[in-house]
Amino acid sequence: MQTVIPLGVKAFSRKIDDTILCGLAMALWLLALAWIRPLSNPDEGRYAVIALDMLRTGNWVTPHLNGLPFFHKPPLYYWLAATGYEVFGVHAWVARLPSMLGAWLASMSLLALARRYASTSTTVTTVIIFLTMPFTFLAAQYANMDMLLAGCMCACATCAFIATIELQFGKSWHSWIMAAGVFAGLGFLAKGLTGLVLPGLVWCMWIVWERRWNQLVLPLYPPAWLAILAIAGPWVWFAQKQHPQFFHYFFVTQHFQRYTETGFNNPQSWWFYLAVITLACLPWTLTGIYMLFRRWRTLQEFMPKSDSHPAQMSLDRYMVVWLLAVMAFFSIPSSKIVGYVLPALPPLAYLIARMWQTAFAGGELHLPQLTSKLAINMGVSAALCAALAIGFGIKGVPQKARWDRLAALPVQPDDRIMMLGQLYYGVRFYMHTDQVAWIVDDWQAAQASKSDNWRKELLDAADFSPNSASHLLLGKQDANHALCTTKHRVWVVGEPETANQMTPSLSSSKPMLELGSRAVWLWTPDKAKC
Repeated sequence: MQTVIPLGVKAFSRKIDDTILCGLAMALWLLALAWIRPLSNPDEGRYAVIALDMLRTGNWVTPHLNGLPFFHKPPLYYWLAATGYEVFGVHAWVARLPSMLGAWLASMSLLALARRYASTSTTVTTVIIFLTMPFTFLAAQYANMDMLLAGCMCACATCAFIATIELQFGKSWHSWIMAAGVFAGLGFLAKGLTGLVLPGLVWCMWIVWERRWNQLVLPLYPPAWLAILAIAGPWVWFAQKQHPQFFHYFFVTQHFQRYTETGFNNPQSWWFYLAVITLACLPWTLTGIYMLFRRWRTLQEFMPKSDSHPAQMSLDRYMVVWLLAVMAFFSIPSSKIVGYVLPALPPLAYLIARMWQTAFAGGELHLPQLTSKLAINMGVSAALCAALAIGFGIKGVPQKARWDRLAALPVQPDDRIMMLGQLYYGVRFYMHTDQVAWIVDDWQAAQASKSDNWRKELLDAADFSPNSASHLLLGKQDANHALCTTKHRVWVVGEPETANQMTPSLSSSKPMLELGSRAVWLWTPDKAKC
């Protein structure tokens, strides 16, 4: 007897198959060209080697920067990258997997959200626009926490919106608000309190706009908070147990002081992120601005209501609030880093897609014209993404200055490393050594400076482990003594001029490798001239 499969089951199965295919296509696109360039300093080298040290030491609670506790950021990136090293090996593209995962999570969240409350054309266009924004593509192939945070925030904001709408229509909402709690907890582990505060801010502002006063209690659902505590709580508890000063440093110094004070790096004007998004998301931002001016009188009604989902208007408003809230939140502090504003890209992609839909619904363009113009924009954007990735990979880093050339050096397990006047983050990653480095600098002058740089990172880390720091952070007068008393070979990395000042015994030695303005010497104890 032939089994009859209900139409609803067939449709659901087809939907699952389509989702899997879309997910695979997104992953392949994000992985493309991720291998083409070496790690960039400082961010990529810093985070990649911290994750590598976490794998090598087996300490999954305390991240270490050159052997010293480093609590600037939570550990989710390090956990994911370290796991990637274990599975795929130690490669630059593996260090970028957490960022690719963040972009993929944001894409899948957009797919789930738009598919549920918008048309198929809007859904497909939204996801393609997001993935072909050069800002998205390049950030997904950059090893730091920003895209990972954007992915967790997008998933959290998506689940919170769905839970609210499902509650409005009397449908099951409990699992969605629980999922929002899960992604909020992961957002905390990705970048700290921002992963909790930002999605909550977006949701609250939207609730106020739509006057959904009876749904304000939704975030108080206890299982959602239990999910947050179950995911984020254990790491905080163990970190505080290992380091009693962790709580104050992580929450007060790295969150509130960084947000409110002006002494941290890269101060910029309030309009900085407007310029960043406009330029880094071309040509889509130009397209959006053009469509906005063409349709400004009908923005209150993106599509005829007869063709819209009942929640379409609410979703449109939610995306507007999401975009503006993220822009405003990160524009308030004087310190502004380009990647901070990445959580604004998913709603921007959706709103641009809705602009295209408005043009068709309003009769300004016929369907063939709309499809043709959309395809041209997609092709140009995808080509621009690839060109930028290849350009940065081949031309952005001169061949003679690429840190991956260090992999060819005959490094032995017991060899030490000394860095002169600079923390070269990627050196230990490419030299494949477990040995932490001596960092030689004027540390007394560095303590008097308030600049937010590599010196401050190491000095902050030294407060957690003063004994280790005393052996690793050497003054200028100690460099030559360390070389002359060690029983191991030492790879010395620095600029020739700095090397002559700090290590006179190297003045007659020829570098083993030159990397642009930097050089690498091999110090052998049996040939030492002290």
